[in-house]
Amino acid sequence: MNIKKWLLIWTLTSLFIWFSNTFAAWLDHFQVTIDPSSAKAWEALDLIIEAVDKNNITVTDYEWVVLIFSESDPEAELPIALEDNTYSFVSSDLWKVVFEDALKFNSEWLQNINVYDFNDESVFGIGEVEIVKSEEVEKAEIDIISPENWLTIWDDKIKVSGSTLKNHQVVLVLNWETEFRTTSNNSWVYEKEVDWLVNGENLIVAKILNSDNEVIWESEEVSIEVDNWELVFKNLKITPEVVDSEWSFEVELSATSWLTDVSVIINDVITKVEETEDWLYLWKLYAPKEAWSYSIDIVLKDEMWHETKELWVSSIKVNEVEMESAEEPKEEEKVEEEKEVVVTKEEAEKMDLTIKWLKLIELKNRSILVWNEIEWVNNYNIYKKLDDWELELVDSTSESKYEIMMTWEEVKFEYFAVKAEAKDENWEVYMWDLSEATKIQTWPELVILLILSLILWFVYLNIKNRNA
Repeated sequence: MNIKKWLLIWTLTSLFIWFSNTFAAWLDHFQVTIDPSSAKAWEALDLIIEAVDKNNITVTDYEWVVLIFSESDPEAELPIALEDNTYSFVSSDLWKVVFEDALKFNSEWLQNINVYDFNDESVFGIGEVEIVKSEEVEKAEIDIISPENWLTIWDDKIKVSGSTLKNHQVVLVLNWETEFRTTSNNSWVYEKEVDWLVNGENLIVAKILNSDNEVIWESEEVSIEVDNWELVFKNLKITPEVVDSEWSFEVELSATSWLTDVSVIINDVITKVEETEDWLYLWKLYAPKEAWSYSIDIVLKDEMWHETKELWVSSIKVNEVEMESAEEPKEEEKVEEEKEVVVTKEEAEKMDLTIKWLKLIELKNRSILVWNEIEWVNNYNIYKKLDDWELELVDSTSESKYEIMMTWEEVKFEYFAVKAEAKDENWEVYMWDLSEATKIQTWPELVILLILSLILWFVYLNIKNRNA
């Protein structure tokens, strides 16, 4: 054989081998394996998917997306790594992905798993497994190994694990109502995170089910104590969000129930609000005098002195109002106004004129008393207690608030109280018990401190200059 023939044969052979290898390496189908090939219902299985050519040789450049589903059992539990039943091959898979203990079927039959190339439905693969009926178990023990009984934690969730029969359904019941389902693996172990724990004691019990979803055994209760002192603030609603100067508005606050102190801070003025129902705190406040957009902060405290501050949770806009001059109404007009607020004698005798929720709002140069508004009240009488605890009538008002200006004479505190007054159709006056007295500072002590500080600073500068 001459050299020309030899070179021709070698060239043709090389081309044939290159051509065969090149075209054979193209993706032809998926090789889908389920291990083991026979199992019981809810037994954890391995799912293996490999991209191969027509000669079943691994394709080493496949990095695309596959669609995975079971046509025979739509309720099959697929690998949790899937996103909307799809999986993206990556180079780290080495062109062969293995999902260990990730596939479960819940009914007996010849079951299958279908794998399709997401962009080309002509490229696919099918794996099959025979699912046989689970052995009927009349009694099987189940235990909670972790967490241990009487454990105290600071979170609202915990991982629960234990032992029981392999490949069986397990239900964890929290506080006799909330259920969390999982399945024990081939090693007779189950594990599941339980959340929504409440603050205080929580009881967890584990139950094992048979193939008919019947409880065949349950563990002893495990008690978990949650010491979560975090005070939860949910929402703050202001109605209305825009008000006139010194006008009233309502605060509706949603936060942890049964708090000992819930305060709303506006323009450095702290006002305590009260809980009207679980997780709901309502109160009526009064806007500052100066027009501005004021931020609203809140402070939450519980009986254990835990405190949470939420800054700038909302805001309220205050509009400046120009006071219009008006002529003093005539005596006849006053009488007509008073006559509008009258009730029958029977109604008056049944009225509850008790002053409730007497609160103090301290502003920079004045204090405002506020209390509950009572229907059909003609006047609210404001009293000041003297040094001998005698009552002195200071003023009367038809509104459920009264402004007390501070004086510049001396630093002192005075006690004020309120009594409601109503009249019946015969102009007979009805008055109720006096409210509890509220202590009010009637001279701005902070101003004194400021003045003293300025005087001391002035003296210090003079002494310093002389020594220099």
